[in-house]
Amino acid sequence: MRISLKPNILFLLIDGLRSDRCYGNKKTSVTPHIDSLIQNGLYFNQAICSAPVTFTALSSLFTGLHASEAVILNDEIFTINQKRKNYVEHLKENGYTTYAFLSESAYMGPGQIFKENVYKYPYTDTLFNGNGKLIVEKLKANSLKEPWFYYLHFYDLYVSSVFESDVAGSKELNNKKYGNNKYERILSAMDVWIGKILDNVDLNNTLVILTADHATERGDYDSNLEEYAASCQKIRTSWKPNPISRSVTAKKILKILQPMKTYMAKSYSRRRSKIVKDRIQPEIEKIENEDLSPYYKRLKKSAAMIVYGTFDDRFHIPLCFSGFGITSKHIISDQVRSIDIFPTIMDIIDLKDIHDVRGRSLLPYLEGKKMNEVPVLIESISSSLNILTTNSVGIRTSEYKYFRDKNKSTKNVHLYDLIKDHLEERNLAGRLPDVVKKMENTLNEIQSQKLFDYEKSNELNDDETQNIEKELRKLGYIN
Repeated sequence: MRISLKPNILFLLIDGLRSDRCYGNKKTSVTPHIDSLIQNGLYFNQAICSAPVTFTALSSLFTGLHASEAVILNDEIFTINQKRKNYVEHLKENGYTTYAFLSESAYMGPGQIFKENVYKYPYTDTLFNGNGKLIVEKLKANSLKEPWFYYLHFYDLYVSSVFESDVAGSKELNNKKYGNNKYERILSAMDVWIGKILDNVDLNNTLVILTADHATERGDYDSNLEEYAASCQKIRTSWKPNPISRSVTAKKILKILQPMKTYMAKSYSRRRSKIVKDRIQPEIEKIENEDLSPYYKRLKKSAAMIVYGTFDDRFHIPLCFSGFGITSKHIISDQVRSIDIFPTIMDIIDLKDIHDVRGRSLLPYLEGKKMNEVPVLIESISSSLNILTTNSVGIRTSEYKYFRDKNKSTKNVHLYDLIKDHLEERNLAGRLPDVVKKMENTLNEIQSQKLFDYEKSNELNDDETQNIEKELRKLGYIN
């Protein structure tokens, strides 16, 4: 196998993978290949992402910036801010050939970053129903121009747990030996192909990163919640628009009436969201009156209809560095951030970092040193204004989680002791005002470092906006 002057980089991103389902005593999946990566590398078991949905989280990851800095609002759609330099561009400028294996629905995130050598697969395809074979064949062909950066984004956990995708040939999916819930059994099935991918990579000359964009509540669903989520999904998706009203927003409208078309399209989206929310509201009220633990009640509400917030269910992700340059084999419990990933890669492969990023290199950990903890800025910013969120912002340390309404510091205030209450069930904001004040001061300090709001633009036309919303709805982000 050819040895390049610079190491190759294999970036494995598993959409929605939770840290506690990748490593630790709560994990019930069977993943010998992922386990081997962790055992032979450096694993951070308290890595925190910036946002709760794919497109915003990846915009932050690939730019090393806070979520609201990394995106721009195009009408009602958030896309990556192209004015910000991203790490794919930086790698290309430094001699790397970049490749990507993406879902066809990846327009707002990596789809805007990778301009060439991109393979887009149908969003329902998985490693175990064809994608794995495609990737292995490409690696076996030895056709990647070195040094290469190969980004593989797997939607398997999300698609297979939300939709009834093709699982033929995967023995793990229906056998509890491979996991207590469907989510973990899917991970077991994925691991088989991750092993085959790694078998076709020279780990002596390839830096491997395993992580996620964000986590998901579904990783902690039991069989009852899985069934309940499926039934609620049918309720949310059963409403069909009036054919006449839908035709009003179609391309038949004359260009002279374009402003009316825009108005009607927005009106339709808002009306649809309201109808769906009204249809599921009785379920939410029923859950509220049930005698459940605070955590299980929150999980069940998410099964009925997700409102994207800032709990760890969406933010606590795995992070592993293995292969080239990784001589230490440790589990690191210190809190780190997803925006630290690419600055660390730059350090490992000995490239200068991008200027003016918020992330920092974690290389000292690879050298057995300690680093001072940096609070993580967490934001509930999503992919579209039509997606339900708590409109919250906050910070997380290894000891406390603090968040509140983005626009009003005294509204929706939450404080959790993460050491004593890792499920975030007991809001201590009223009992620990001094801690709230300290956390708010830290949040204000971070806010003062930047223009604390996303930029706005009108770069997308109405058809593009509607197509993106269609993809978001297909993936379940918009109801």
